[in-house]
Parts: sequence; C-alpha cells; structure tokens
Amino acid sequence: MQKIPVIDANDSLTEVELEGVTYFLQLSWNSEAEQWTLSIENAYSEVIIAGIAVVPDRPLLTWYRHLAVPPGELVALAPDRRNTISREALPAGQVALIYVESSEVANGAV
Repeated sequence: MQKIPVIDANDSLTEVELEGVTYFLQLSWNSEAEQWTLSIENAYSEVIIAGIAVVPDRPLLTWYRHLAVPPGELVALAPDRRNTISREALPAGQVALIYVESSEVANGAV
C-alpha cells in the first residue's frame, strides 16, 4: 500500500510512481458539488481518465479497467466511515488516498 500525498489546494497535480510506471494524479475540489474529483494522466501528460468522483471507502478505478489506468486500485480510506469527503479532509489526512498494488488487490485487499 502506498499513501498518495495531498496538498492543501483546490487543485493539485502530483507525480507518482505506481508499480514502476509514472502517472500524474490531479485532485480538484468542486465547490458547487462539494466533492473531490480525480483525473489521471500518463508520463506524457496525456489524460487517461478525468472527473472520477472521490468517494470514501470505494475502489475508484474498477469501472475504468478498459483504459490505461494503474493496475492496482486507488481508495480514499475514511477510518470514521463517513459518507462524504469534505474540502479539508483529504489534505488534513482525515481521509487518506491510498494505492493498493495489483498483487494485493488479487489477494483480496480491496
């Protein structure tokens, strides 16, 4: 498992290496919907997927396996079992964005 750093900004772009491949993860706060969204780009800054709603305790990539998304799974872990993720919760660490490697997913970790 790998924790993805989240800075305190309405929009951020983070370069991460997931299972040996470089990706750019963009997190954006939508103030009207009061919701975080996730976009993923490859190492060449080409958009793979955009606008995934970040919901707590749910695999975020399951429905996008037909695209070149990371082979594992991204999950926003909310230890307090909340239903939504506030603007402050991700940067404050109340909810952690984690990547679960594909080998762990295959073993039922997600």
